[in-house]
Amino acid sequence: MLRALLGERVKSMAKVVLASSLTRWLPQAQRGPQGELSVDVEGDTVDQALGSLFLLYPSLRGYVLDEQGTVRHHVAVIVEGEAIRDKQNLGQPLGERGELYIMQALSGG
Repeated sequence: MLRALLGERVKSMAKVVLASSLTRWLPQAQRGPQGELSVDVEGDTVDQALGSLFLLYPSLRGYVLDEQGTVRHHVAVIVEGEAIRDKQNLGQPLGERGELYIMQALSGG
């Protein structure tokens, strides 16, 4: 609110839910009761929301993104109920109350 009064652009808030497979890398006190973690972060796009998340939980960056800033092969990012297809282009806009779900992807055969 104050930022809007000062003429600054206010970013949308996004809800990020981390599956228990990722929250195990956080200290016990930061995990939710079921192992999942839900947190509201600022961000108009997927990359902005992830950046805000990594400011809160820096240790997650290496588990979610590779060295080039691409979503790791065995991680799934679900935006508004749909998996992102291009793991390199994270500029996908989020809705007014965007929701991201981050989990380990299943692979193999």
